[in-house]
Amino acid sequence: MKKMPTAVPPSQSLTDLAHLAWCGLVALKLARNEGQASSPLMTHYFLNRWLATAQKQRRFPKTVTLDITALLDLARRKGPAANLEQRLDYLWQSCSEPLKEQSDLFRLTYVIEQLRAQGWINAVVSDAEWETKALREEYQGTDALLVRKSQLQAQFSQEGKLVGEVVFLVTGDQNPAEALFCSNGLAFTLASTEDGWYQAILKPEINSAD
Repeated sequence: MKKMPTAVPPSQSLTDLAHLAWCGLVALKLARNEGQASSPLMTHYFLNRWLATAQKQRRFPKTVTLDITALLDLARRKGPAANLEQRLDYLWQSCSEPLKEQSDLFRLTYVIEQLRAQGWINAVVSDAEWETKALREEYQGTDALLVRKSQLQAQFSQEGKLVGEVVFLVTGDQNPAEALFCSNGLAFTLASTEDGWYQAILKPEINSAD
């Protein structure tokens, strides 16, 4: 089923996420100054409670609701191994640094958020859905960017570096997608398909020093 995008500008989403991470880190520092959260286990419990309270009281904008939920889910599944402090610090650093210095995955996510803000639909589908006629019929006549979940999982390293090609299906006006890939330093090729769609193949950056 299609999911309609929100109209929140991607720059605002990044600002909100950076603010969430900053608030969490400041709360942790204040707790430590008061003699709390003095061990890794206590740090985990403190941040888990802080996130749960923030979620319950709706302290932050809806743009970071899914991020809070994801952090809480990770904390429940992995316990202290979730490294909540490190994850918040990573979010703060990532959302505060210039875009050109971000990882490939971060810049791709930013491109997708920009497209969503312009009314595009983004869908991550299974391998079984990828080649089906039903998938193309569902998104025909819309501005949409589709990708296989298996490729996203396999072709990005844990650091967010693109290590292999990722194929996207593009329907509608491909020009905005093409412009955003280029302006955000993502190397790709674009080719039309027989049924009027386009394939955008994202490629790893070639490092001459390697």
